[in-house]
Amino acid sequence: MIEIVPYESKYQAGIDFMIQEIAEEFTEPIMGGQQSNSVAFPDKYWVATFEGQVVGTAGLMIIKHEYGILKKMMLKKEFRGLVHNVANLLLQTALVEAKKGQLEYIYLGTMTQFKAAQSFYQKHGFQKIDEKELPTDFLSNPIDTLFYRLSLVMDRLQ
Repeated sequence: MIEIVPYESKYQAGIDFMIQEIAEEFTEPIMGGQQSNSVAFPDKYWVATFEGQVVGTAGLMIIKHEYGILKKMMLKKEFRGLVHNVANLLLQTALVEAKKGQLEYIYLGTMTQFKAAQSFYQKHGFQKIDEKELPTDFLSNPIDTLFYRLSLVMDRLQ
């Protein structure tokens, strides 16, 4: 059974191992280095576990109580897709937190090689935007090349 739990340091070794496995799937680097990791540590950070093992993460940075940035959304390869529904569980956890905080938008940055992630975000209502449309204080990974925004304003009106 998949569990979504708040981050605790006891999960860090599992997260590091998962990141290493994901990095081996691609020929291009997927991390912007240690500095970008430490600067962009989310305000809220969740870990997906299966039988005690880390299988995914997602984080939410809250900026000025107006918008949030979805960060560190990662899944082990065998837990991607609809079978386990882990990505959806992590995203819904972040969205619930964003709505509690009455955020207007969620932004995210990703890389060209993450085709499945791009499809996932679009399927869940994220709109692709130009980098110039990002807030001036957006914290991105230096190797992000694609950017998305989800409006939460309409959700509150319904």
